[in-house]
Amino acid sequence: MTEEWPWLNDQPVFTTSGEKHGNVTRVPYSASLEPVSAGFVFLVIGLAVSTGLAIAGIGLVIAGFSDGLGPVSWWWLALAIPGAALAVFLFSGVYIRGMELFMRERPRSLTLLTGILGGTALGLAALAAWWAWRAGDIAHYPYLLEYDGWNRGQWFNVALFGLGAAIVAVACLTTAAFAVRGARRARRDVTRILRLRATGIRWPGVVAALPDPKGWDRGGDVPIQYQDETGQHTITVRVNTWAHEIPVPGTQVIVFTDADGDLLLELDPDHPLEYHPDNRPYESDSSGGGS
Repeated sequence: MTEEWPWLNDQPVFTTSGEKHGNVTRVPYSASLEPVSAGFVFLVIGLAVSTGLAIAGIGLVIAGFSDGLGPVSWWWLALAIPGAALAVFLFSGVYIRGMELFMRERPRSLTLLTGILGGTALGLAALAAWWAWRAGDIAHYPYLLEYDGWNRGQWFNVALFGLGAAIVAVACLTTAAFAVRGARRARRDVTRILRLRATGIRWPGVVAALPDPKGWDRGGDVPIQYQDETGQHTITVRVNTWAHEIPVPGTQVIVFTDADGDLLLELDPDHPLEYHPDNRPYESDSSGGGS
């Protein structure tokens, strides 16, 4: 399975600028950077539309019963159920394809959130439109014209769902802006990593010590020793990993450098990887306790 989708092979990743959590760029050795095609954009749009159909369908079932339409309201499930099934399918597609295009969790997650928020806005807007139709549907109830404000409840729902749709739409656009910015940054970093792998000078190095448990946060700072043509060097980088997958001191790494002073650090795939057997200090620290 990891050969088919290498991102499942969640090995430790070193970052030289302090990136952590969802901002860590994970580039498998077999990966290449593909362009973001219109197909991916339509995938996100499809996620939004299908989510909107599911929300609208479920909401209309509830709204129909609350407005006295009775069992006929169940027919809206014919809209909600296929919409929900399609939304789950497209969510999986964006989840997988987003990681292949961005190779970072944060922009991938923001892209998913953009689609869900967009669908929520569409669903709420559809409910507002339905309540507006109900508020103006007086053809079957002409006697209600004698009572001022007979449809006040319907218009309240129009305002409520309309305001909700507007708020969620603003949140969707804001999230989309952050997603685009994060995706651009991630793809620039992927380009840098691929460039250093292809053209950088390789130097052998080792992990010199374990990270400090006191500063553990799904990773920590470790010293790396390597030697180039100018001599021995020791640098401090962050290793991003789980508490049970901390490389032991002496783990072989490769340091890539270029003429501009850029640096990339990766595990040496030609050497076996051994993890520190005692992860208790890191597990207790990551759960909020001390050691």
